[in-house]
Amino acid sequence: MPRKYDKKRLNEMLNKQETGLVDKVEIVFKNMPDCDIKGAMEPRLYKDMKKVALLTRLLPKSVLKLEMNTASIKKLRKMFNNVDSTPIIDKGVDVITDSFLAADGGEIPIHCFKSQETLENAPILYFIHGGGFFAGSTAVVADMLKLLVANTGILAFSVDYRLAPEHPYPTSHEDCYSGLLWLHQHASQFGGDPDQIFVGGDSAGGNLTLYCANRALEDQLDLIKGQLILYPTVNMGGVQDEYVRFTKDKFDIYDKQAKVINLSLDMLRGLGDGLGQILGTTDLMTPYLTPYMAVNPKLPPTFIAVGEHDFLKIETLAYARKLVMAGVETKTIVYKGLGHAFIDRIGYLPQSEDCVIEMGKFILNHRS
Repeated sequence: MPRKYDKKRLNEMLNKQETGLVDKVEIVFKNMPDCDIKGAMEPRLYKDMKKVALLTRLLPKSVLKLEMNTASIKKLRKMFNNVDSTPIIDKGVDVITDSFLAADGGEIPIHCFKSQETLENAPILYFIHGGGFFAGSTAVVADMLKLLVANTGILAFSVDYRLAPEHPYPTSHEDCYSGLLWLHQHASQFGGDPDQIFVGGDSAGGNLTLYCANRALEDQLDLIKGQLILYPTVNMGGVQDEYVRFTKDKFDIYDKQAKVINLSLDMLRGLGDGLGQILGTTDLMTPYLTPYMAVNPKLPPTFIAVGEHDFLKIETLAYARKLVMAGVETKTIVYKGLGHAFIDRIGYLPQSEDCVIEMGKFILNHRS
C-alpha cells in the first residue's frame, strides 16, 4: 500500500533535525519536513484534528471526564480501538499467534511478527500497546511492528493483556510481566535470542514497559537489554516539582491553530485524570503507577519519544531528565507538530515512520 506522503519527507526530516537542551538534558528535535511555523500542528494531522475537535464538542461530558460507567467506556474503547494506520508493508511479514498463562492462570494472547529476512538469533522487541489501560490492542500497532521487523530483521512480539475496568489493577501489569518471562523462555523457538530482549510501549504501554523493567530488577533477573517508551504515562499520582508541573507555558502553540491544539491538550489530559478510577485503585502513589517517583540507576539504555503538543510531554521530558541524572543512557526525541499516539499513524505521517526507523537503530545499536 502506498504512503500518504512522499518518502523524500523522511530525508528532509533527517536534514532538518536539531539538538538542544531542555533542563540541561540533550534532546533531539525532529522538525516537520514541510512546515516551518513555530508551534504549528503537522499539516496532515491538523486536517484530521479539526474534525476530531468538532466531534468532541458533541460527546457527553461524562465521556470526557472518563466517568466509570459502561456507556462511557464503550464509546471510548471504540474511539481508541480504531486502526489509524495504513499498511506500508503488505507482504513478507508473518504473524504467528500464541498464548501464555498469566499469574492467575488466565490465558493471554501474544503475537510474533517475523519477516522473511529475520536475522539469525534475532534481537526481540516485546511491545506493549497503549489505550489508557482500558482499550487498545495489537491490531492498533500491527502496521508499526510489521514495518519495524521488515526494516531491521528483528522479531517483534505484542501482548493483548487484559483490560480495566473488568480486570482491575494490577492485572494488566502482571499480565505483561508474565509475558516477558514467557518470552525469555520461548524466544529461541521463534528464532530469537532470549538474551537480546528489548521492551517497549506507548502511552499506558510505556507505563507497563517500565513496570516490566523495574520488576525484573526487583526480581534480580537480567532480562532486558533496553527499553523504548513512547509518550509514556509516568506520573499518575500527580507528583509536583519544577520539572513535571503541567503548564501550557511549556508548549509552543501557533495562534491560528490554538483552538484545536488546546482542545487536544485539555481533553486528553482530562482523560488521564480518571485513570485511577478506571484501574480500580486510589493508590496511585506507587512506583508501579507513578514511576516518576523513583528511578533505578540500573535501568537499561532507554529510548524516549514524544510529540511537541502531547499532554504527556512535560512529564515525559521530566522523566528523561531523571534517567539522565541517575546515569541511565537515554536518547530522547521530540517530534515537532505532533500530539499523542502518533505511532498509530503509520503510512499517514512521515514522523511515525521516522520514529520506527529510530527505534530500529536503537535496538540494533544496543544488541551485543
